[in-house]
Amino acid sequence: MAALVAALLISFAGCSSFNTTPTRIANDVLPTSAIIPNYRIPVSPSVSIPIEALIAAAIVFWYVDPLGPNWEVEERRLSPSLIHLSLRKKRYATGGDGEAPQIVRRRATELAIKAGFGNYQLVEYAEGVESETLGARRVTTALVRLTSERATRIP
Repeated sequence: MAALVAALLISFAGCSSFNTTPTRIANDVLPTSAIIPNYRIPVSPSVSIPIEALIAAAIVFWYVDPLGPNWEVEERRLSPSLIHLSLRKKRYATGGDGEAPQIVRRRATELAIKAGFGNYQLVEYAEGVESETLGARRVTTALVRLTSERATRIP
């Protein structure tokens, strides 16, 4: 340890001035011009949009993704005829709170047809809310049993 301190003192002894201030460090490290240029896009003779607003809108659009699906569906096959469905709603959405039962029925019907079963039975169904750091998300779980019984149609 003493050797390290001695080496530091010897290296600083040759410096004529040792005035490194936070402002000087910031001037050396940070760029001298803005990362986003100060530019406005003219829309009409009296209206122009700052490029910062366009970039912010693009970032918000990418994060919120208003055109993407409202629900993420994950399925886990527990046996050839038993499937667990797990649905998570996206964090920021306009509407779609009542879609979970429809999604479960649609996916169960697709799985029954694909596997060659005639029908399905909803064994367990639960809806809830998961609290997360950036807000709550709606979640739904369903346990679906594929059956060989033919569906009866109600007119």
